Formats: sequence, structure tokens, C-alpha cells
Amino acid sequence: MKLADKGSRVGNLIIDAIVLSILILILTLFMYIFFPETAESDSQAFNMLFSTVFFSYYFFLEYFLGKTVGKMLTNTIVVDRHGNKPNLFKLIVRTLLRFVLIEILSFLFGSGLHDQLSLTRVVKLDKMEINA
Repeated sequence: MKLADKGSRVGNLIIDAIVLSILILILTLFMYIFFPETAESDSQAFNMLFSTVFFSYYFFLEYFLGKTVGKMLTNTIVVDRHGNKPNLFKLIVRTLLRFVLIEILSFLFGSGLHDQLSLTRVVKLDKMEINA
């Protein structure tokens, strides 16, 4: 298995940011329609909503599918250091590390903190694996 290149990783980031933005927009509209008093006065509700959606998006997609929407479109997948599906603990650590502000800058110096500290990596699927 070949590590995903920087272009794929940036593509994953952009695609996932767009998908997350759409999800947050839909949920925010839902809040304004069904809970207008909370939506207008409670910024903590928005922070909790964003954090929950952000964590859930990455954790559940990577746990059940091994990939987010971005990774699906760039034919990449999350694996552990041995090329296997990461265990629950590694994926929790990986997802929580995405909340660290300097995490995105860690890609300037190699793989991201969420890869390094969770002992996971993102690899490119070859055509045989995609069709399987």
C-alpha cells in the first residue's frame, strides 16, 4: 500500500470541509426553524452542534467505512501501521486530535498529528482494491 500524496490529502480536507459545512448549514437551519429561541441566544449550542457533527462525521465514517467522503472521492483509506483497519481506540484518538488547532500545520512537516499520534495512515487504494 502506498501512502496518499499531499494532493490527495488536501483534496480530502477540502471535500470534507464542504460536506461538513453543508451538514452544519442544514442543522443550523433546523435549529432556527424548530428551536428559534435557542438558535438566537445560545452560542454554546452552536459550538456543541459543530463539535458533535465534526467528531461524528470523521469518527463514524472512518470506523465503519475506513474513509470519509473526501477519501471516497480520492480513493484513499485510513489504516493502521500494519495496513489493517484501525481499532476503536486509534480512531477515537485520531478524531480527537483533529480538534487541536496546530494539527493542520503539522502537515507542513510530514504527516498530520492525527496520523502520527494515533499510529494510523492514509493510503491510496489501487484499482484491485477499489473493485473488490
